[in-house]
Amino acid sequence: MSATTLPQPYDPNNIFARIVRGEIPAKLVAQNNHALAFHDINPLAPVHVLVIPRGPYTDLLSFTQSASAVEVVEFWQLVREVAQQLELDHHGFRLISNCGSNGGQEVPHFHVHLLGGKTLGKMLPSL
Repeated sequence: MSATTLPQPYDPNNIFARIVRGEIPAKLVAQNNHALAFHDINPLAPVHVLVIPRGPYTDLLSFTQSASAVEVVEFWQLVREVAQQLELDHHGFRLISNCGSNGGQEVPHFHVHLLGGKTLGKMLPSL
């Protein structure tokens, strides 16, 4: 029988929570009442934007389980708006959300990476 790993509690001092509160500056792209988008400080593509909810959600599972319908809709609307604003909708883009340690999540605040501006190649190298 395998052990069950419980989700970690939300850390209100994570870097994205501090950006939401205005304690750490970010190069904003767009925002609405429930989400904000900003350029990644270590971009992995010509366009690399992070979109985060303003609320305290650790990952995609936490967000979809606990966020209100309005928060969910406004989050995904902002993703769409940013893709259109940065003209990623013309040639395509990649949207990534890492979830948990095995998924490579580094900041315990739900976020998506919006990447584009060039052909990105395979999503994962062959195993």
